[in-house]
Amino acid sequence: MAGQLISIALTVDQHDAGDYFWVLLESFDNSMEFEPLMEAATGFSTYIEALQAGYVVLKGMSEDLNVGPREEGEELLIAPEWGAKGQL
Repeated sequence: MAGQLISIALTVDQHDAGDYFWVLLESFDNSMEFEPLMEAATGFSTYIEALQAGYVVLKGMSEDLNVGPREEGEELLIAPEWGAKGQL
């Protein structure tokens, strides 16, 4: 059986140079506090481009989109290809 659903949020930040970066945030133990999990390595020229790229990465974190990203023991279950200029 799959582990617990991982609480992950997608947001977009605008850096001083004007570029937009997607950021995935994770919450632990059903807390409302989130910590950075992953962010774009390079910026995007528009908000929507960054948002769409982050969404691609978020979808790629789940082997089965019907159940979402799950924990297995102490490790995340993450699909092998993140893409969208992602980094840990």
